[in-house]
Amino acid sequence: MKKIRIALFLLMMISNLSFANNDIRNKCKEFSKNIEKSALSLDFKRNILFESGVLWEVTTPNKKINYLFGTMHSQDYSVSRYPPEVRLALVNSKKLILEIIPSNQENIAYIDKMYLENGKQLNHILEDVFFKQLKEQIKNYNLTDEEFKNIKYLKPWAAFNLIGRPKTVNAPTLERNLLKLAKQRMLHIGSLESMDEIISSLEKLSDNDQLNILRDTICNHKSIIKETKILVDLYVQRDILGILNFNNKKYFDEDLYKRYMQLMLYDRNKKMLHKIINEFEDGGIFVAVGILHLISEQGLLEELSNQEYKLKVIY
Repeated sequence: MKKIRIALFLLMMISNLSFANNDIRNKCKEFSKNIEKSALSLDFKRNILFESGVLWEVTTPNKKINYLFGTMHSQDYSVSRYPPEVRLALVNSKKLILEIIPSNQENIAYIDKMYLENGKQLNHILEDVFFKQLKEQIKNYNLTDEEFKNIKYLKPWAAFNLIGRPKTVNAPTLERNLLKLAKQRMLHIGSLESMDEIISSLEKLSDNDQLNILRDTICNHKSIIKETKILVDLYVQRDILGILNFNNKKYFDEDLYKRYMQLMLYDRNKKMLHKIINEFEDGGIFVAVGILHLISEQGLLEELSNQEYKLKVIY
């Protein structure tokens, strides 16, 4: 699937089912039960370091200045155009560190891992009613005939990553625009993770967990795409509290959601934090990473604050 661009999201499992097919509607009932937005508690709000912002100046205990920029993995032009404040911070740095460096090499690494092996097929492990709905939804993602034929070989995580986002457009992401500017300024470039590391985290989910996330994504696909616009708007407004509230909702399987967040957010945060602290030691570092990695509970801002780093909102 060489035309499928890489876009990994923390899933937004939202209910608002509107299927015409009775079979899929009946199957999807369990994924819509008790899923509703819940307001942030006052205690939770009091524990948030910041209520707005996407760019922070980070001063180390030895007075070295660095920057942390929360990104959103989106090709929406309102997201991908970085503001002057971000540009100024980056050009005043000596190194850009991205969550992952977008490249053909990483794309190939993703493709190499996205297919089932040893004769396994997705349509053999996923109920027929879900697989048929998946095929209908994937038609909107501009696959080649060969790619569409190979849907039956997708691993569950590859399938839910594909349809759990809006259709890809021919536009650069925010990360690619930052990378372009860094290269123009001849900055050093690094990454916090490799594609293999991200995929390794995904594959720590059991087959059953992956299939349940895929079923949920299929059932709530229309709502996920629709609500993505809300998340984009919150990001553009730099509304941290709104983003956290958006993700603070009930899920069809709270335990599964916690396992997913542990693997894809909290465990990765720990590894990122170690690398960031080492890089920050000499100053002049600009780190760009998905906004939830910064602002969530056990996020990078909270952990750096706990280690006596001084944080200041720049934008």
